[in-house]
Amino acid sequence: MRIAICDDLQTERQKTIEALDSVIRNFSVNEFDDGAELIKSHEVLPYDLIILDILMPKISGMDTAAQIRKKDTKTPIVFISTSEEFGVQSYRVLAFDYLLKPIDTEQLRACMRRLLSQRTKKHYITVTYSGTETKILLSNIQCLESNLRKVIFTLSENREIEVVGKLTDYEEFLLHHGFCRCHKSYLVNMEYIDSIDNDVFYLTSGKTMKISRTYLQSAKKAYFDYVFAAEGET
Repeated sequence: MRIAICDDLQTERQKTIEALDSVIRNFSVNEFDDGAELIKSHEVLPYDLIILDILMPKISGMDTAAQIRKKDTKTPIVFISTSEEFGVQSYRVLAFDYLLKPIDTEQLRACMRRLLSQRTKKHYITVTYSGTETKILLSNIQCLESNLRKVIFTLSENREIEVVGKLTDYEEFLLHHGFCRCHKSYLVNMEYIDSIDNDVFYLTSGKTMKISRTYLQSAKKAYFDYVFAAEGET
């Protein structure tokens, strides 16, 4: 799990990391002392969880969350604060939870338990195929490829289906569920990546996916974060 922690005080960020370390494993953390930098980073490669301090000098945690919610309504945001006064306001930006400082370990554990429970549910997307609405489990999708005004889905058995639309119709949701963008025309399910060599993903099916220069750094980071987390679970 990739977690972003945004707090203007380094000591507070460290306390949050230590609290997380006591309740979950297999996570990586990116630290920010400014909400604007977090917003930029999240737009490049979305985080699985954002933990935000409310009171910060440059841009408040609430304003940071409001900016994120303009483009992203999916990523769980957990606020941490020394005061309860912003609790009601946090619902307006679809906060997942609101925790008081100093962080109570049991409250954090309960928060993460609910979050992880949601992440392990089966997810699917709905597409219109041959005139019929069809649900496709994400675990059955190897990759997506855009082709003019159509999107080609390659499924687990190497069967392909073609639907009218564009990658951006699915991108926000899929990036939060184990997929990464490796090219302006491709989204790939990291569950199906067998290996990487320079700028190519090799899938377990034998299919290859080109990684463009634009997405090379973010795609590699997403893949290795996924691999290291998976290894930690075995």
